[in-house]
Amino acid sequence: MTYVSSVNSIDIKDDTEQFDFINSLPDDIDEEERILAFLAGAEVYIMGRVLYEEFAKHFQGKTASDHPFAPIYAATDKIVFSQTLPTADWERTTINRGDLVTEVEKLKSEGEGYMIVTGRSGITRTLLHHDLIDEFRITVFPFLSGQGGRVFDPGDVGGFKPLELVSCHPGTNGVVVLHYRRCR
Repeated sequence: MTYVSSVNSIDIKDDTEQFDFINSLPDDIDEEERILAFLAGAEVYIMGRVLYEEFAKHFQGKTASDHPFAPIYAATDKIVFSQTLPTADWERTTINRGDLVTEVEKLKSEGEGYMIVTGRSGITRTLLHHDLIDEFRITVFPFLSGQGGRVFDPGDVGGFKPLELVSCHPGTNGVVVLHYRRCR
């Protein structure tokens, strides 16, 4: 699971002052290479209808010169959990109308690699509550925010879930990427 947040753990939304600030930060080439390698290594992306529609709008039909993530997303299987999405025309996309928890448990038992689910959705909250997320990659940006939602709401987390630190990468631009693994 990946999350983007402020220092005080507020979820960052597109088209906001916070998002504009993030885009104004200088690039950190080493971190960008780590992110691209991580994204490219995924076996599948799991998302809901809203995120699918946002990603398709931003990345479908684009090349690496448009955005470095575009060819990675195009080349990776995407599973959209939705009861309302009528069709999905982005390549390598499947709509799954089954029970999220049951289907993700099945995917985890059958898969060889790792799946990526990105934060801010009911899907993420449900998977977190049912303890189906094995690793957390949290990108913390250098600002405080007085508006927005919490990254991890107590009701979404459920019970106590200890984590172990896998890595911490402080960037040259003030951004810190934390990688935690769920202790089992």
